[in-house]
Amino acid sequence: MSEADIEVTFDEENRIRIMPKEKFKETESLESQCKEFIENIDGFGTTMKNLVDLLDGEAEKIEQEKLRAIGQRNKADMEAEARKAKKLNMQATIAEKTQELERLNFQLQSLERVENEQRGLIEKLSNNET
Repeated sequence: MSEADIEVTFDEENRIRIMPKEKFKETESLESQCKEFIENIDGFGTTMKNLVDLLDGEAEKIEQEKLRAIGQRNKADMEAEARKAKKLNMQATIAEKTQELERLNFQLQSLERVENEQRGLIEKLSNNET
C-alpha cells in the first residue's frame, strides 16, 4: 500500500481509522465469527471431554464385569474339579470298605466253620461221656 491508498477516516465514535469503512466492518465481522468459532470449538472440546469421561467410566464397568465373570467361571471350574476329586475319593473309600467287608465275611465264615466243628466235637464228646 502506498500513502496515496491510505485513507484516514473517523468512525461513528469519532475514532481515527486508517482502513476503509467496509474493510473495517469486514474485519469486525471476521473477528466476531472467529470468537464464535472459538466458542464452538471450546464447547465441542468440553462435550468431547465429557464423552471420553463417560466412555472411560463405562469401560471400567465393563472391565470389572469381565473380571467378575472370569472369577465366577474359575469358581465353577474349581467346583467341578473338587466334585470329581471328592467322587474319586469316595469311590476309593467304597472300594476299601468293600474289600474289608469281603475279608470280614470270609473271616466270619471261617469262624462259623470252626464253631460248628467245635460244637460237633463238644457234642461228640458229650455223647461219649454219657
